Amino acid sequence: MALTDEQRKAYRQDGCLRVEAVFTEAEIDSLRGLIYRLYCRFEPEDLSLDGIEAPWNDTAFDRAMIALRKRDPKIFGALYDCAQSAVDLLRLVSDPRLVEIAADCLDDTPDALSYSGITLRMDPPRDTRNSIDWHQDRSYYPQNWDGNNGLVATIAMQDIAAESGAIVMCPGSQREGLVSPLIGEKSDYETTEQRRVPDDLIARYRQCSAEARRGDVLLMNLNLVHRSGYNEQEHIRYTALCRFHRIMAEDYVPFGLLYNFNDFLEARVADAMRDE
Repeated sequence: MALTDEQRKAYRQDGCLRVEAVFTEAEIDSLRGLIYRLYCRFEPEDLSLDGIEAPWNDTAFDRAMIALRKRDPKIFGALYDCAQSAVDLLRLVSDPRLVEIAADCLDDTPDALSYSGITLRMDPPRDTRNSIDWHQDRSYYPQNWDGNNGLVATIAMQDIAAESGAIVMCPGSQREGLVSPLIGEKSDYETTEQRRVPDDLIARYRQCSAEARRGDVLLMNLNLVHRSGYNEQEHIRYTALCRFHRIMAEDYVPFGLLYNFNDFLEARVADAMRDE
């Protein structure tokens, strides 16, 4: 899926680009359906969703997931962690159509990219625990010294409006290069470290919400200044993210992955195996 000249120009100028309808309903449903199956694994006694066609797209499932997160955060966390290593998530973010688009934006070829930061976000209503204030992704992902040699791709897994927490961006701010951030301390293990861009820089740019339709992809230069949106609606906002980096660029630094196992499930599985 090659970009048009107009799309390439828009990405160069604004540091961001929305590409419509990259993924089909069925492809999005596959990963959304996995989330539902994981819910059924951890909540087998909940039969309230039985009989609903495609329950993963129903507001009743949103209510069930929100209730689970409040009632039993450890179970919700286990469900979330299982989804992060799912093959179906990797399939989506490594799809040749997406990789080709990312390579096109980065002026490179699909076989010359590496990836990092694959995440399936689940952002519930009115929650700020994992919201990130104004920042550049390059502050968190230094695989390329020059943020222009990397980008983050966000796949909309449902329609995303400003009211449901669409990302807020400062188009053109990638031209500032890497800005020295104001680093805040993490309040606890579950919150995200803040690496905030100074207010005077933010004030120089217009702000806009990156609204999207289900199956659309938003691409952002790693130097683009942006922040998390605020979900005011009564559903969880699901998005799949992946960072792409130019592996052949002179400023690329290879990296390894550190496995962090879910403590709650690790202990529960160990107890179950000992009882057998």
